[in-house]
Amino acid sequence: MPVYLALLRGINVSGQKLIKMADLRMHMEAGGYKNVQTYIQSGNIVFKSESVSSQSVAKNIERLIKAQYGFDVTVFVYNKEEIEKAVDSNPFITGRAPEPAGAKKLYVTFLNAAPLAEDVDKLKQAPIGNDRIAVSGNILYFKLAESAATSKLSNNLIENKLRLRATTRNWNTTLKLLYMLSQ
Repeated sequence: MPVYLALLRGINVSGQKLIKMADLRMHMEAGGYKNVQTYIQSGNIVFKSESVSSQSVAKNIERLIKAQYGFDVTVFVYNKEEIEKAVDSNPFITGRAPEPAGAKKLYVTFLNAAPLAEDVDKLKQAPIGNDRIAVSGNILYFKLAESAATSKLSNNLIENKLRLRATTRNWNTTLKLLYMLSQ
């Protein structure tokens, strides 16, 4: 049975689209998913499914959330190999070492499609200061010059300039999710 990672976009942020992970695990298990595990409250779920289609699984989870919670959430679904590739392709770090304690500066943004080159150029021309970005397929990597609190590089800016849906995880969370997929 394939193992997947689902990333939920925009839940539990500023009191909006609240989903308790324990409740979501219960609903997913009732929906036929197996070995459902969540990590932190930002919508990271590792599970098994009989489906071999990531897109089908994503749409089913979106419907489940709409039915149970009454709002729409974009769901990104990946398998272990896709997350391994995302981790190993990060141009801002060599290997799989976590970031040290303190302000997190490395991020991975999962996009619902590969962006067009001209849209990537628009993002690079946005007022993002000394923050650095790189794109590989449907993954955007960024390294902040300072911290997320001072950066202008937000998920909204990324979505606006790339004209895609996106969800972002810091580097250490991405590594933890890969570890969970490997268990």
